[in-house]
Order: sequence, then C-alpha cells, then structure tokens
Amino acid sequence: MPIVRKTVNELSPADEKRLKTLANMEDGEIDTSDMPPLSAEQLAHFVPAKLLNRSLYRPVKVPIKINYDADVLEWFRSFGKGYQTRINAALREYMSVHCLREPKPPKYNSKK
Repeated sequence: MPIVRKTVNELSPADEKRLKTLANMEDGEIDTSDMPPLSAEQLAHFVPAKLLNRSLYRPVKVPIKINYDADVLEWFRSFGKGYQTRINAALREYMSVHCLREPKPPKYNSKK
C-alpha cells in the first residue's frame, strides 16, 4: 500500500473534521487496536514527520542578538530577502546531522 502524504491545505472537509475530533480526545480514548506494534528495526529507521515535511512543523521563533563573522553574514545576504531564514535552515541542517550522531550538542570553547 503506497503512503499518501497530504499537507493540511490538501485535506478534505471530512479529514479536517476527523483531525479536529482527534485533537479534542485524550490519548487513551483513541482506538489504536488496528495498528500493529512497531519492531525495533522499524523504530530505528523512524524519521519524525517534521523532518519529512516542514509544513507540519512550526517551531517557536525566539528573537536573540547574535554575532556572525562579517563575511558569513554578507554571503547569506547576497542571496537577497530571506537571508535569516536561510541561516536558520543551515543551522537546522547542521543540528539534524549532529543530533543523529551525537547524544548531546558539541562543545565549543567560548570566552566568558
């Protein structure tokens, strides 16, 4: 059976109604009896939906002050509008690669 992927914008009204009903239910109320348990091998290959389809994941944005090397910032800015989004995407890609390999974030020397 092929996997069908839809974004929230592509859902039928019936699917939207089902999702709203599920969202209002407690976890224990949801009937999962037709779902077979996942094997350890299946779980090892699990990839969160937020990594497969960014439209499903909307992280909270936190405004901060951060200092970049001038050449790095200029390079991202050279692509035009949206450079902060591109910087965030580059950091997220780095994070996802290192989160899969390392149990905790890498340590860097910082001047305090």
